[in-house]
Amino acid sequence: METSDEENFGVAISSPSDAEFDAVVGYLEDIIMDDDFQLIQRTFMEKHYQEFDDSEENKLIYTSIFNEYISLVEKYIEEKLLDRIPGFNMTAFTMSLQQHKDEMAGDIFDMLLTFTDFLAFKEMFLDYRAVDAAGEMPFDSGEGVDRWLSPDENLA
Repeated sequence: METSDEENFGVAISSPSDAEFDAVVGYLEDIIMDDDFQLIQRTFMEKHYQEFDDSEENKLIYTSIFNEYISLVEKYIEEKLLDRIPGFNMTAFTMSLQQHKDEMAGDIFDMLLTFTDFLAFKEMFLDYRAVDAAGEMPFDSGEGVDRWLSPDENLA
């Protein structure tokens, strides 16, 4: 039986590097949704969020908090990825992120952006602070995914 071009249009050709990148992104999704990661990130933000304010001028302390965050979270993610992918190289993956940034899910890309983009990092803390000011602190749904709930929703 002869196969026409029309029948093959749905076959995607993926390079080994694309397949590897996709696997890493899948693992990243699992890692950042895990209760342990959520606790690490939430604890860090709770410890430092009051240092941040929404002014044009950045405080000197932001730099040390940023560096501490990168060290803590990047190290955790890299260790978890090395558990799943022996020989994983975070530097090489970070470089490939730029080539694939349009393909990444928004939440994962935004979280990874906080490692390299200081303004995204600061915005994360300002958002957290705004939620605190509104009296809506994080609530763990029990399913490993943090949710921002209003006090009324916490009662349900």
